[in-house]
Amino acid sequence: MAKCRIIFVRHGQSEGNLVRSFLGHTDLPLTELGHKQAEATAKYLDGTDIDIMYASDLKRAWQTAEHIAERKELSIIANPMLREIYAGEWENEMFEELPKKFEKDFSVWLTDIGNARCTGGESFVELYNRIIPEVIRISEINDGLTVCIATHATPIRCVRLKAHGYGFDKAKDIGWTCNASVTVVDVEDGKFTLVNEHQYEHLGELATGLPRSV
Repeated sequence: MAKCRIIFVRHGQSEGNLVRSFLGHTDLPLTELGHKQAEATAKYLDGTDIDIMYASDLKRAWQTAEHIAERKELSIIANPMLREIYAGEWENEMFEELPKKFEKDFSVWLTDIGNARCTGGESFVELYNRIIPEVIRISEINDGLTVCIATHATPIRCVRLKAHGYGFDKAKDIGWTCNASVTVVDVEDGKFTLVNEHQYEHLGELATGLPRSV
């Protein structure tokens, strides 16, 4: 089996990012800046051959994918398995409210995310066990091709954890990727090999990311 190269793109700035709310599956679109970021990343990928395009079916990822797909003249395959972590009671809560309302659970999220669970929602481990098998499945049905996946911050964190070969205790050391950043992984027989990660220099002054408080 040949390797499949997968280009992961985090969505551009969403309306939730702008107001600093924890979206999870809450379905809000990109901001004007988010569209500019997505277009900048689409241009950055102009010199990269992409055979097929997937996206989380949430608006912020789908709209990001549209910028890339339009320039590549590709259709987009919507895939709900690529969604962000389901945040349960944290859905659409302001970041500043999370430590007040969910002190214990959110403290684990901040200090040991690999062993954390969103209150009433998915755990990081459950997300990992959703994302990684799905990425492997996508790699297998696109053997030898280059795939682009528009998704979210925590799924990309799972992919990077897998590619580094770390256990869940090391998830806290991976960190968040910026909006519209690019991470490239080769997948072959279920093995993940990092080609590059968290590329965002092309965004210049457009770059935005998650605050340290999440």
